[in-house]
Amino acid sequence: MRATMRTVMLTLVAVMAAGAASIAEAQVGQPAAGLINQAATPLGIFRGTGPGWFYYGVNPADRGLGYNGSYMTLGGFFPYAEDDLGGLWAADVRGHLSEYGGFFSNVGAIRKQFIGGTLFGVGVYWDYDGDMNQYPTAGVPGTDEFGQFGHTYNQVGISGEWLTDFGNLRSNGYIPVGSTAYTIGSPGAPFTQNFILSLNGLDAALGGADLEVGAYIPGLADWGGMVSVGGYALGNSGYTWAEGSDVGEDVVPWFGGVYTRLDMTFIENWDFSLQANNDSYFDWTGYARLTYRMGGSRRRNVPDQVEQPMMRNEHIVRAHQTPVVAINPVTSLAWNVIHVDDTAQVGGTGTAEAPVRTLALAQNLALAPYDIVFVHAGNSATVPYDSTWQFQADNQLLIGEGSSLELNTLADGYQSYFAGSGALRPLLNSGSTAIELRDGAVVDHFRIEGAPVGIAANASLNTAANVNDVEIVGTSVAGDAGLDLDTMNLGAEVNFFNMVVQNMDSGLLVTNGAGDVNFQGLISNTNSPNPSVLVELTTGGTINVNRTTNSMLTPVARDGRFFVSYGIVDSDSQFNAPITIATTTDTVVNIGQARLITPGDFGALVSSNVNGQITFTNLRVTGATNEAFVSISNDAASIVTIEGTSRLSSLNTLLPAFQSNDDATLNIQLTSLESAVNSGTNNAIVLNGTSTGFFDISESFLVANPAPPPATIPGTVAADVTNTTGVIVTVPP
Repeated sequence: MRATMRTVMLTLVAVMAAGAASIAEAQVGQPAAGLINQAATPLGIFRGTGPGWFYYGVNPADRGLGYNGSYMTLGGFFPYAEDDLGGLWAADVRGHLSEYGGFFSNVGAIRKQFIGGTLFGVGVYWDYDGDMNQYPTAGVPGTDEFGQFGHTYNQVGISGEWLTDFGNLRSNGYIPVGSTAYTIGSPGAPFTQNFILSLNGLDAALGGADLEVGAYIPGLADWGGMVSVGGYALGNSGYTWAEGSDVGEDVVPWFGGVYTRLDMTFIENWDFSLQANNDSYFDWTGYARLTYRMGGSRRRNVPDQVEQPMMRNEHIVRAHQTPVVAINPVTSLAWNVIHVDDTAQVGGTGTAEAPVRTLALAQNLALAPYDIVFVHAGNSATVPYDSTWQFQADNQLLIGEGSSLELNTLADGYQSYFAGSGALRPLLNSGSTAIELRDGAVVDHFRIEGAPVGIAANASLNTAANVNDVEIVGTSVAGDAGLDLDTMNLGAEVNFFNMVVQNMDSGLLVTNGAGDVNFQGLISNTNSPNPSVLVELTTGGTINVNRTTNSMLTPVARDGRFFVSYGIVDSDSQFNAPITIATTTDTVVNIGQARLITPGDFGALVSSNVNGQITFTNLRVTGATNEAFVSISNDAASIVTIEGTSRLSSLNTLLPAFQSNDDATLNIQLTSLESAVNSGTNNAIVLNGTSTGFFDISESFLVANPAPPPATIPGTVAADVTNTTGVIVTVPP
């Protein structure tokens, strides 16, 4: 429609221009010939004898002041009475058709009167604007749900002018009436219904006024050339934003602008106008207009202007922003969000305007892949949400208010929508497992308290799931687990970012499966009866705990933050080893940033692994009751490594600080080792079995009652070291 309309307009401009040339030839005595001249001849007759002053105009501007698109005008100025004071009354009627098929019109009652050789005019107008389809959305992802979001408006206009032989003074007022603004969403509040808005919707008719002064240009006197300069003020204060960052503010605050216009009359019947506007809201706008007037044109002579239409805005000025819905780039469908708020009215449907009150109701609504459940903080700090959350489809997202998570959108890439009011994160509680993961799941920004299991994954998990920025807090009740990953399938993967797991008895429990686990964050336990990290009976996979500094990135969501304060901190453990890697097969385990303080028995235990690759980086065991580190019964295909800045210390006077009795390769690099053993009876380091590899201490090897010299010679068995293996030991003297 738009391309066809523009073609018609350009054709008509060409026809009118050709008609102007033909009429000009006729006026200087040249014969009128051809189709265009034959068509112009009746117009000339109609111009002289027709009822009023008809005109036809084309405005090919693509972006005018508060409107888009070109339009054609058919108008008439109809004088119909003269009052007793010498005033001329007339009707000013204009109909317009835009290139988008929209019709708008202006109907005014005008009174003009001569006073001392000048002409005063005043008019009252009714403006109708049904050009609601002037905002094309074709090819813009996310615009289908609400369309162009255009509306019909009406307004009352008041116009005044003073015309002289030297120049003109004009002013117009515009007063929209009825419903003058429509919104979808608000700035800073991106949710409406079950949609996320990348752009909120706004369509508003603007009221205001303009004032201009014009002067004839001597050099353009033959064409009645006039340059006008003016200013305008526009706004809509009848409606305010209901929420978001601009809550309570006018939907369109008042703003001012300036403009300049050139008006010229070619020959007798052809008028041309060129106007440019600038303001802080619309920036640069403008138009060019060519008009053929059957009853004559504006001239420099004041009497010739008595039957001319008044100069004013023909379009009602609109402020417009087409709402754009966030589109999932994976499915090319709009993101669907189910809202949960325990302070909402009972009977909600899960929309932004009517959230459901419980997670159980949200779980019944979130049935499709990629559904988002957005949990508002509400009153959960006082009464936690009861959560036994199970995802009902793959690739769903469970997000708490205050999240910095960025959601991927087809048109705008990753965007942040879930920050909310900045309230405390939603608090969850459960009598069993608070959250059970599923393929493709994303969980972000919650606090879980008092649940026997914070987050779990089991054999139903076949691909990847991601958890970010979740706090899981317990009271060290025996048997509780912060993260319980059991029997995961080969190829399954769970990624934890920016986590806090505190006093949950078992912080991270990985058993029986063959999946991959990546954990970044803090695991903190005090006086716990179970290990902070337990990897047991696995048959494959890789478990990384605090070995990377990645941030979450998936095809649908990301969070670029990384908490640099992280690690495993276990104090006064009641378990025999707060970090235990035992009875695994074909499993890679990497443990970083662990600090084990006064464990009740061992610090770290690596036991009975087959073809295992177990690595500790920056391990610190302080004041172990018995051995600080034990490697026992691992097979010859296994490799046990300690690297980085690692320190071991034991308070036991009989047992070594480090003990191994297996066939594994040992790659041990310690910064220091401290032992309370009595030398001569027992040694600080005991290496038995058939292990090979190396054992290095780079800075200090302290024993409470060290054996006498000779000093340690690199590559030999030092005093206070029992070594019956092929391990090469290097310790300071």
